[in-house]
Amino acid sequence: MFLNRLILGLSTGSFYSLAAMGIVLIFKVTGLMNFAYGNMAMFMAYVTYTFVSLGLGAWSALVLTLLVSMLFGYAVERFTLRPLRKLSHGSMLIVTFGLLMILEGLATQIWGTQYKSLPELISGRPLIFRGDFGIVVFRRQDLLLFAVLAAVSFLMFLLYRFTKVGIAIRAVSENEKAAQLMGIDPNKVISWSWMVGTAIGTMVAVLGAPRTYVSPTMMIYYQIQGFTAAVLGGFDSLFGALCGGLALGVIENLIGGYISNELKTTLSLAIIVGILLVRPQGLFGSEEIRRV
Repeated sequence: MFLNRLILGLSTGSFYSLAAMGIVLIFKVTGLMNFAYGNMAMFMAYVTYTFVSLGLGAWSALVLTLLVSMLFGYAVERFTLRPLRKLSHGSMLIVTFGLLMILEGLATQIWGTQYKSLPELISGRPLIFRGDFGIVVFRRQDLLLFAVLAAVSFLMFLLYRFTKVGIAIRAVSENEKAAQLMGIDPNKVISWSWMVGTAIGTMVAVLGAPRTYVSPTMMIYYQIQGFTAAVLGGFDSLFGALCGGLALGVIENLIGGYISNELKTTLSLAIIVGILLVRPQGLFGSEEIRRV
């Protein structure tokens, strides 16, 4: 029972981790909280549904949607946020709120309010393991989710540590003006972060669609929990986002299984608030030092 709860928590936490990584990636480079993150991913889930409806296989539809999502992320940053970046941070926040509502309205107008279904990318009977530990069940879609999270995390690590793009991202994150003096184009780095962040959010939406169905509100909960995981792990740490999401998922499912399913979100958030009172920068975030 405990192992199954743990596995279910890790599965749920994998969604939170992916959502948090996309949010943190954009925040690290731009310092902007993208409140439209969930609805951008939701819109791309509808695009995937359209591709599947036209006869494409689930995998082909996902690959094509990821390319579309990267172009979408670039367009949002280039044409709605970049003109305001030097003027007002608050204006950019308002734009993301406006985009949130626009995308929800567009999705309703184009596809209606009825829930749509997407097939699982990997279907079949779950894998069952028996032993002294009891019976452990792995859904095939969950195994794919773990693999996607591991692959994204590994690729991001390699990118950050061993490529010129990673060096540019870290430089812009630390000091945009200094990075520009070193010959780095901040606009390209910021566009790249929006493209990749949007693609990661799209994976969350498409992988989660068989559970939640495709609807205008499908990503609200994942976005909230993604923000929570980012706060828990540290908003300036991708590794923190990974660990924060997994920890949040496990805490939720253990509380739901052994205390109260109705109170699992409330109690898990209360635990996180307690952790942040002790360490405000999150578990893996760095403490901000200011000259006074």
